[in-house]
Amino acid sequence: MSLVIRESPQISKETEAKVRAAMARLNYVYDRRAADMRRKYSHTLGLVAANVRNPYFAELTMAIEEAVRDRGYTLLLGYSRDEVARQQQLLATMTERRIDGFIILPASETAPDDLGRTLLAAGIPHVLVARRIRHYASDYVGSDNVSSGRLIGQHLVQIGASSVAFLGGVWNSVPREDRLKGIRKGLKRGGLDVTVDLACASDGPERGLELVEQMLAQGSCPDAIVAYNDMYAFGILNALRSKGIEPGRSVAVASFDNLPGAALQVPGLTSADGFPARVGAEASRLFFERLDNTATPLTQVLIEPDLVIRGSTTDWSQSRLHAI
Repeated sequence: MSLVIRESPQISKETEAKVRAAMARLNYVYDRRAADMRRKYSHTLGLVAANVRNPYFAELTMAIEEAVRDRGYTLLLGYSRDEVARQQQLLATMTERRIDGFIILPASETAPDDLGRTLLAAGIPHVLVARRIRHYASDYVGSDNVSSGRLIGQHLVQIGASSVAFLGGVWNSVPREDRLKGIRKGLKRGGLDVTVDLACASDGPERGLELVEQMLAQGSCPDAIVAYNDMYAFGILNALRSKGIEPGRSVAVASFDNLPGAALQVPGLTSADGFPARVGAEASRLFFERLDNTATPLTQVLIEPDLVIRGSTTDWSQSRLHAI
């Protein structure tokens, strides 16, 4: 019976069908806890994510869940709501339930010691995903934010932008710093740099109006705005219109993540696709590799992005040509 439950290839399809029919007649329920006591692993993985409001995180989470299920694992999912204290509580609670390890999308202000005390000290396998933590040695999988930013910067040079603002995200976050670094690399080829750089004290995509007002208070509207991600961009687009500034005509707008809603904006939003489903699948693969061999060197995997160009930048380029 145990071979059937574990879907062992040693059992023929005919025998499996007969055993499962007998289990159904007897109302047999598999006792996972009793089986786990005889094995090294609990076949349970903990996933701690920041929040579910951002569709990027949702798609990443679903990809992890699918990969984990394919391996016969159960996923315990918790959301930190981007709070370090809540994250630590989730890690402790899941560890008490003897999970085999974690995939973690860290809260923005996570420090190395926050994870070191709970995971490294206990030797619990874990993979960080989407957000790196400075000076923390661990397996990591995420979009290549520097390359994404570089693609956007190069595109803005190509369409003729001469002034660029970077809006949104949280000060001192690693993904934000990487994206800004990439944008500057791309702009440097045209002899340009970011002229306005505005972030938030805490993550808040709904702060589009506040960011636009701060930007305009520093001077005239730039040729181009790069939003930290699409969630910020959606708010920034609305805020610009409330100020009588038409995105795609008066100002070019680009962003990161390429969420499904990016194509539905008017005009469509130019955005760097970081492929969250690929990130999730790769993080799952790396976790199981780490689980099988804890002695292997730590690995960092960066998923190459693709810039999806739409009217929010090309319309500005065309209107500029017509004005000349």
